[in-house]
Amino acid sequence: MLNVKKKLIGQVLIENGLITNEQLNEALRYQKENPTKRVGEILVELGYITYEQLAKALAESLNIPYIDLLKEDIDENLLLMFNLDVLKEYKLIPIKKDEAGIVIVGLVDPLDNEAINIARSTLNIINIEIGVIAFDAFNKVLSDFENKFIINQALKEISIKAESFAEDIFNYISLDDLPDKEGVIKLVEAIFKQAITNRASDIHIEPLPFNIRVRYRIDGVLQKGLEFGYESFSEVVSRIKLLASLNITEHRLPQDGHVIIKTKNGDFDLRVSVLPSRYGEKVVIRILDKRSTILSLDKLGFNNINLEKVYKIISNPYGFILVSGPTGGGKTTTLFSMLKELDLESKNVVTIEDPIEYEIPGITQVQVNEKIGLTFYEGLKYILRQDPDVILIGEIRDNETLHTAIQASLTGHLVLATIHANDSISTILRIKEMVLGTTVKNEFLFSSLVGIINQRLVRVLCSSCKKKTKIHKGDLLNIVSVINEDYDFINDVYLKSYTDRDFLEVYEAVGCPVCSWSGYLGRTSISEVLIFDNQVRELFENNLPSYKIKKILREQNKQLFLIDDAIFKILSGITTLDEIKRVI
Repeated sequence: MLNVKKKLIGQVLIENGLITNEQLNEALRYQKENPTKRVGEILVELGYITYEQLAKALAESLNIPYIDLLKEDIDENLLLMFNLDVLKEYKLIPIKKDEAGIVIVGLVDPLDNEAINIARSTLNIINIEIGVIAFDAFNKVLSDFENKFIINQALKEISIKAESFAEDIFNYISLDDLPDKEGVIKLVEAIFKQAITNRASDIHIEPLPFNIRVRYRIDGVLQKGLEFGYESFSEVVSRIKLLASLNITEHRLPQDGHVIIKTKNGDFDLRVSVLPSRYGEKVVIRILDKRSTILSLDKLGFNNINLEKVYKIISNPYGFILVSGPTGGGKTTTLFSMLKELDLESKNVVTIEDPIEYEIPGITQVQVNEKIGLTFYEGLKYILRQDPDVILIGEIRDNETLHTAIQASLTGHLVLATIHANDSISTILRIKEMVLGTTVKNEFLFSSLVGIINQRLVRVLCSSCKKKTKIHKGDLLNIVSVINEDYDFINDVYLKSYTDRDFLEVYEAVGCPVCSWSGYLGRTSISEVLIFDNQVRELFENNLPSYKIKKILREQNKQLFLIDDAIFKILSGITTLDEIKRVI
């Protein structure tokens, strides 16, 4: 039993200025009609306090510790000692064992003696220390760990069944014949759920020499998930193949497919790629969130100067707009955010994409299907017969598509497209090379271009755990030299206020439960936006080398480049030098 000197929860809340007497009386009246509910719970429902405020007040009322669960490094081994349903029912989280061997247990309701006894018996320990945790924090932590419980149980079930199965696991060709079909289904579903819960864009299921590794690409970086043995590998691959309508008997050739899965939170389109490798078939799954909403341009991370340029570019009634950058750089997101700025009701907008990532009511979206000959180029030819005002091309992959896009932009259409290039200037140099040998002359190319956006995505520091640190100016300037940027310009413009100091005050990643210990949460863009006006056209028509063009644009104060935006975001505490090194 928890023996404490107790103060009334309402009294504590009033003393701390969190509620008024009138609000407390309202909650007490409500409690008379709903006697099973506690006053604190009612006050939260009425919107007068938060779960965190309630937990802190309860801790003060009972004179026991409040535990900020989202900042604790929770011992997973302790968690896995409990049945998931028990944790849910009693709203408890075993957190860690201290040096004296006492286990600290967080409870939403520290007066629940049955929960305390359950904790003691499960942990097989008498000495436990109770702390109060907030209900919403409990839900988040339990949700994060729920998949680990499911995966742990599924692997145990598969392992038990596989031990008694004598035949070679790789000979199975039908899921009906596989050992523990139910365990495999649970495991695959748990892998999918863990990816979706953690906002992963891709799942990698990789056969290694001695085991199978699952990794998730989260905010652009692959992060380790679970590992399991070969005894369940072929069933997992077969299950995924079956879902994606692939041939489960074919193990020698690559295969592609997709499946739409429905969850209580929405639908997800999973694009499945299977590739034979030395140790077995590697499976990579791209996750397309059907719930994705198109962000407005001012939410994409553009600085004020670049944002103004983007608005100017998209205001053109016709012309060719390119968004360039690496794979996974957010190019498609930027294109659709630009589309969102247009009056779609009065325009005929047609897109051709591979795959269709965002669904927009009121526009026509075409999915590339190369198996039947519907390529970007072929699709674009037929789109031009559909009386379009605006055409969006998912990617410029070949000379023919580029040639047709330029011709369309010269004949009164607004054409938006993506292309792979390192920066805005190299984007122009690349398309100049691509039109060589076609009927498009440079003067037509330059006349069609309205503007170019080049961008990368960098991870944003987690605001819950980032901390101040210092880096040497030389470390920042070193990356400037590595990417052949204007060292003196950067030093003079951005670092002149630090001339008396060798170190710059910035922020670094730490890691906490909120960001799954990565130190980062979400992504933003670093970008450069080049408006292709007459002065810029002249620079390219004169065939100047790219470094001279950059220098002239800097001197004319016409252009911010990627490195400028990157340095701004480092010094502003948005991201880190390590992130910039990773993406530039």
